[in-house]
Amino acid sequence: MRLLTPILVASNGHEVIVPPPGLESGVLLRDLDLMALIAAAGTASTTLAVDLDSVEGLNADAAAARFLAVELGVDVVITRRPAVASRVAALGRTALLHVFAFDSTGLARSLEGHPREPGIGTVLSPGPVLDHLPPAEVERLPRPLVAYGFVETAEQAWSLLRCVDSVVVRPGCALDMARDGTPGWYALDKGGRGD
Repeated sequence: MRLLTPILVASNGHEVIVPPPGLESGVLLRDLDLMALIAAAGTASTTLAVDLDSVEGLNADAAAARFLAVELGVDVVITRRPAVASRVAALGRTALLHVFAFDSTGLARSLEGHPREPGIGTVLSPGPVLDHLPPAEVERLPRPLVAYGFVETAEQAWSLLRCVDSVVVRPGCALDMARDGTPGWYALDKGGRGD
């Protein structure tokens, strides 16, 4: 099993995603069908994450958790379902509970159902909200913590990595991040994650 990388490059599985050289990144498969998932998982050479709730033809349940973790060897599974996240973690993979922060009460409600068990972190959408939360709020979110959605620029992604463990970006943004180079603070602080 590979570990969660600081950058997850989003893909629908229909195009080959090769992580840019010099950028510690993995691939997040989302918004795809079951056949594309199986094909893409078979060729993964880096950390592979799957947004289970967005896979057409695969129910987000315990059987799907086992299929992804055991049969396909997926490293990280994202789901909105706490019981499925618990099952993924029990299988020895990283589970990320997807919570939404569209308003202050929405975040609190979403976190009420978080299992808060070892092996289960948090994906927060939209990602840029994290830059506007008080540090105490961010610290309460179960780790690993991933910013997901509406991260459009390399500058925005690097900024978010000051408070999260990983950020989801589109392929073009990942290329910009690699081309611009790693900020000095990131190299010194290992991404602001206190590692």
